[in-house]
This record gives sequence, structure tokens and C-alpha cells, in this order.
Amino acid sequence: MKLGDVVGTENRFLLGCWSVAVVLVLMLGLVLGSDPVSILGVAESREFQVNFDSPVEIKHIYVLPSQIVRKGDLLAELGQSEWESQLRVLKSRYDKLNAEMHLRQQLAGVVKDLGHLAPSADPLLVELEDARREMALIEGRMKNLFVFAEVDGAVGAVNFKNGEKAPAFAPLITLVPLNPTYVNGYINENLSSTLSVGQVVEVSSAGGKVVRGSVVSIGSRIVQIPDRLLRIQTLPAWGREVVIKIPRTNEFLLGEKVFVQKKWNLSLLSLANADEATQALESQQQDPREMDIPLNIVETFKPEMSGVVFVPELKQFVLVSDDYPDNRPVLFLMNEQGQIQPHQIQVSGLPAMADIESVSVQGQHLYLLSSLSATKKGKLKEERQIFAQIKRSGLRYSVENHVDLRKPLLRALKDSQDPVLKSVYEADLKVAKEGFEVEGHAIDDKDLYLSLKGPVLRRNEGLILKVSDFASVFDGGLKPAQVTLAARFDLKLPHQDVEMVLTDLIKQGDAFYLASSCRGASCSAIWKVTAGQTAPELLQEFRMRHLEGLALHPHTRQMFAVFDSKSSSQYAVVSLVDKRTP
Repeated sequence: MKLGDVVGTENRFLLGCWSVAVVLVLMLGLVLGSDPVSILGVAESREFQVNFDSPVEIKHIYVLPSQIVRKGDLLAELGQSEWESQLRVLKSRYDKLNAEMHLRQQLAGVVKDLGHLAPSADPLLVELEDARREMALIEGRMKNLFVFAEVDGAVGAVNFKNGEKAPAFAPLITLVPLNPTYVNGYINENLSSTLSVGQVVEVSSAGGKVVRGSVVSIGSRIVQIPDRLLRIQTLPAWGREVVIKIPRTNEFLLGEKVFVQKKWNLSLLSLANADEATQALESQQQDPREMDIPLNIVETFKPEMSGVVFVPELKQFVLVSDDYPDNRPVLFLMNEQGQIQPHQIQVSGLPAMADIESVSVQGQHLYLLSSLSATKKGKLKEERQIFAQIKRSGLRYSVENHVDLRKPLLRALKDSQDPVLKSVYEADLKVAKEGFEVEGHAIDDKDLYLSLKGPVLRRNEGLILKVSDFASVFDGGLKPAQVTLAARFDLKLPHQDVEMVLTDLIKQGDAFYLASSCRGASCSAIWKVTAGQTAPELLQEFRMRHLEGLALHPHTRQMFAVFDSKSSSQYAVVSLVDKRTP
């Protein structure tokens, strides 16, 4: 049956008119029922103050008033002599208690009696545990004496100088964000509004700049509206205060008058969903980005970033380059946005060291490792064979130990009972220019792990060596039994047949995270392999070569990858997602 048989040909036009009218009425009802509201407000930002709940000493201020800083920049380094004094007293007390416990254990009768006691029943053990906890608490507080910028902004005031002491809760430095971060507005008491917390609104200025914000609070009392926000400034008005959060990246001026409008719900819903989709897409962006290197560094020399590690106490990444003027290495600090700090950190006591390919951290120590390789002409230079242990105290780094690691390591490979390790040594003898080379290392407790870039025993084969009790190398001793094969596997990209070499290494639990770069092709990759695996898991592939370093952020569980493309240094962020999670 056709529509004309029911309605009739002469009524089709009338039916169409009624349909359009019903749709228009529904749309008009939605618009009128959405309760549009227009609010006047001021774009503002909250000033950040740096203070501590106990007196501190100012060791060094790194900024000046009105200086523009970026999020993560180092503002100041502080000291706390009171904590240091308490820590010395506690350590002395702990040592005395520990000595007393050892003395008691030498007495056979006491040992026999204590053998049946729980630790909580022995007063001496309780005192030891209390002293240990107090020491850990103070040491934890002393690690937070570095002040970093929480937002991009301008330094408002620096209230103390180097060497001065600041009382508890005194503002040391004030920081004002460059862009406003919220809008302070008012709803006139004579206007009814269904505005609610979490509501998405549109914020615009007289100059036509528009952003989307969300309502974070609505006042529960009536207050007088400031004269500047009155439509007729000679006529006082009252209303409820509304605070609206806006994105940090906006073009508003601090103190600028803005207009806040709530559109009807369907429009807002679609736009909000579009914004969320855009943000989700941006958050998944993993393409390498340029590092922001200050001009004062690139005017001196062009760093070729080869290694990176995250230092929790500094809340920064420490980077090394594989090339320095006069082979005198410095350390660079980088925040999570890829911005390099302008000051370079010298390493006192470090001899000439070249071709640094990897860096690791363990407690208060950094470890630097050269490539242990020959030059392109086949010459072995001492400065390319160094493994250095560096102690950190604040932002001061000094060498505790350093050694030529190549010689004892190759001797251990030569005398090894493992035929694979012997083959590595023999292959190095055959190809001096492309022989033994290490571009990645990791430290796990007392063990040192080395990822070999060469020699290559089989195309696309990865080898990881383990050096047990590695501290012995600083004393000149390394036995063949200390060097073993930790992992052996094949690297193969699923869609192309290219040769890959290992360029860095991270160890987490029983898993290795590996960086690799392609030879003769523009590609790099990040892999995960556990002991015993011969086929590692491909975590991320990049369409550019020279992936040089990996660092794992312990809090965000993100992997930071560093590239050296010769023309510029770049980085990428990769989220570690367990693919087994549904």
C-alpha cells in the first residue's frame, strides 16, 4: 500500500507542512528550555608561592624577578642544616645501637635467650627500628629541597638571597602563570539559571578569542558584583560568584574582561565530545618532537643526545651526549615537555671521556658508559673505554670510581666457558672497525647488564651480557665466571626486512626494554623481552632512525625515547600499556 492511498494526493502538501511545524516547535522548545545565560567575568590566575613548613637555607637561586620560566625549570636549591644535624645524631644513635646488638650476639647465653623472642619483644631491636624509620623520614624530606616551576610563567618576586635563611612558611619565590587559568564571574540575583558544577561553557573576549571551559564552583551566598562587571556601573547589583576553569593554553590577557555563555545542551554535548575526541587523539600522539635546547648551549656546541635516565629526586631527566668539546662531559636536565635546562652540570674529577652512549641511575649514583669500541679507523682510545661511577649531592656530581672496562671484559669473554661468549671475542678480533661495541647498559642491584651493538654473530640477533657483582671491576678484578649471557633473541620488524642493532637497555623486574635502530633504513623500534624469550614483543615502531636512549618514568609509566638525527635532538613519549588487559 502506498502513502498516497492512505493520505490522499491532495493532502500530501498539508502533511509536509505539519511535519515541518512539529520539528520547528520541538527545536524551539529545546532552545528555550536550555536556559541560556550570559555572565561577565575576569580572566585571572592564581599566584604560586614556594614555601616550606620548616626553616630552610638558600643554597642557590637560579632565577631573577620577571624572568620567564617553563614548567619543570629549576628555580632554587635549598639546604636544611637542622635536618642534617638531626640526621647526624640519628646515625650516631643507630650505629651505637647496632654495635650494642652485635656485642650482645657475641654472648652465647644472650643469643640463646633471644632466639625465642619476636623482634617486637626486644627493646633494643625496637629502638633500632625506630631510629631507622626516623632516618628514612628525614632523608626523604631532604630529597625535596629542589624547587621546580609548577607552571609556565613569570617569576614575581625573589624574597631571599643565596646564603640567607628563611623562616618556616615564608614565601621564597612567587610565580605568576603567563596565561589566565580560570574566570571569576557573577550570576545576577535577578536572573534564574540552571548552571551547575561541571557544566561546559563558552568563554569569549571582546577581541573575538573563544575557548571552552567548565564550571568548577558556584557560590552559595549573594555578594556584591564588582563595579567593573556591572552593565550600568552607577547601579549596584548583587549575585552569586562562579569560578570557571579554562585551558592553560589560551590567548586571553591576565585581568581581561570576558563573557561566559551556556549554549543549549545538544550543541554543547556535541562540541564537548569533539573536544574530548581531539584531546584523546593528541594524547595518543607518539611521533618524535624537537627538544627545546636553550641558545646558550647550542652556541657552545651541538649536543648529540645518546643517553637518558629519570632521576626521581630531581624530578627531571638527565641526558648525556656522545660528543663534547675537548671530551669534557657535562650533564643536561630535561623536563617532561622536552625542554632542556639552560645550565649545564659539570662532573668534577672525571677525566677525558668520549663516545658516551648510555647512562643509568641507582640511588645517589649515576653511571656513565662509553661505547667500549674502536674508532672508525680501528684505533683503541682510552677515553672511549671508560665506565664511571658518579656520586650526586644536590646538583653537584663528582666521580667516585672509573675504569677501563673493555680490557677486563674482553679477557673474561676470551676465557669464558660459554661458546657464545667466546664467539663474541673471536668476532671482535676479525672485525676491529665493527667489532665490540656497547650502546646500552642497565644496573640492577649488584649486576650490570650490557646490550651489544656489535659484533654481530647472526643478522638481527640481539645479545645481552650480565656482569655479576660489577663493583669488583673498580678494584681491578673481573673473573670469567662473572660474565654470562643474560638474553639472546632475534629482532625482526613484521612488515620489512631490515638490519637492526641494539642502542639502549632498561631492566625492570625480569623484563628488558630495548631500543633499536635500523641500518640503511629510516626506522627504529622499542621492544620488550623477558629472560628465555627468543622473540621479543614489539612495543613501538618509529619511521626514523637513530633511536639512542630510553628512560622509564616511574610514576606515569611512560617511556621517553631520545633520538639523535644529527641535525637535531628529538624525543618521543610512549605509554606502556599491557596488551593483555581487556
